[in-house]
Amino acid sequence: MQLVVALAWLVVLAASYLALMRATLDYSRLETGRTASDRDEIYLVMHMGLLATALVLGFIVGKWLNGMGTAYATLFATFLAVFMVVAQLGSYELACAGHNGLIRHWVC
Repeated sequence: MQLVVALAWLVVLAASYLALMRATLDYSRLETGRTASDRDEIYLVMHMGLLATALVLGFIVGKWLNGMGTAYATLFATFLAVFMVVAQLGSYELACAGHNGLIRHWVC
């Protein structure tokens, strides 16, 4: 039960990150009149907000499942941070191979 609940919430966190990145795709295109400062501010708020959400959600889920709130908070935040890095690196590599604009617009 604990494994299924934890994995389900990790999938929800990953999917919400991808959905938010996809929703803010226009901000990564600087030729549309937006500045790099605007883009960076949006990305900072989004990434820090999601990591804070992962910490709080992990703590709540951990306390509910078995009283290990801090362990689950660490697990959720670490998973999401690694997922964010892998998604960005993968997106960059795909963009340089001709598949730009999946979760961010890159210039190779």
